[in-house]
Amino acid sequence: MRGDHFSLEALIRAGDLAGATALLRSGADPNLRGPEGQTPLMVASGRGQPQMVGLLLTAGAEVHAIEPRMGATALHKAAQSGSADVVGLLLDHGSFIDQQTPVLGHTPLMDAVLHQHEEAVKLLLERGARTTIENHWQQSALALARADGLDAIARLIEERIGSDTRRMEDLVLVAAIKAGDVAAVKRHLAAGVRVNERVPVVGGFDDDYTPLGLAAREGQADIVRLLLDAGADPRRVSGLMGGTPLHEAGYFGHADVVRLLTERTGKDGVPAVEIDAQGSYNGLTALHDAVWHGHTEAARALVEAGARLDLRTHAGLTPRELASLYGYDKLARHLADAEGR
Repeated sequence: MRGDHFSLEALIRAGDLAGATALLRSGADPNLRGPEGQTPLMVASGRGQPQMVGLLLTAGAEVHAIEPRMGATALHKAAQSGSADVVGLLLDHGSFIDQQTPVLGHTPLMDAVLHQHEEAVKLLLERGARTTIENHWQQSALALARADGLDAIARLIEERIGSDTRRMEDLVLVAAIKAGDVAAVKRHLAAGVRVNERVPVVGGFDDDYTPLGLAAREGQADIVRLLLDAGADPRRVSGLMGGTPLHEAGYFGHADVVRLLTERTGKDGVPAVEIDAQGSYNGLTALHDAVWHGHTEAARALVEAGARLDLRTHAGLTPRELASLYGYDKLARHLADAEGR
């Protein structure tokens, strides 16, 4: 009932934790919005109340909800309040650290900067907030800090940018793969470089890639083989899209890499790669990815390896239907023939 919500919001604004607990135990909805479109979690986050926020999260409050006027989340409200404790709680429960508001393009980091909350800025940077994002006026968090003369906050962001640069310079295996330097890859693997390391998320094209994902993306078949022999895990997702190295090989049309990945088996004889894994963003399999860009040989290699032909994307399309949609008639006929076998 709406009366329950108003009572809950009133209790939150009064800081009455015991009263809010009792009301939630009686069945009050922790996600019912008030007249301004804010959820109880947004109100508590905006007021910097960590215990109240913890109570609401335990009761099932939705961290990903956005308010309808500016598109802010509870994490934006927490950043505006300056409560590092609330920021941490929300991040621990899955809030998207870099979510931008649709009206202003502000991230929680930008809001923490604008509201001059140094501790919140520090925590967001420690938890991985990107420094490269710009709002709708092409202003980064650092630019906002400098514009307002917030020297201490600007130094925090500058230190993080420097740290990101040094971390990238330390990724010698990644650098060798991108250069296509097989000899250097061999040297680094022999020296014990971690074969499953990840590129840090710093706002670049290679964010969160594994070495194997990069090699598959770049079509470096010799390097893919070396990485697999050294223990690289082909099931690990790679990149911000959350695909696998096989998705990368299919998307970029590297049929030789597709064959390398699909031919490998584990000690129990089970294929080393999940050939039919569907991406969380759009539901595409590696076969869908190959078909999407008309890579006939990569698609054939996936079909020969046993890729399923009946799986559908989030838009409801099978690989054959996707080929027909984009006018790849020859590829569509090949898939239709494979479906009929």
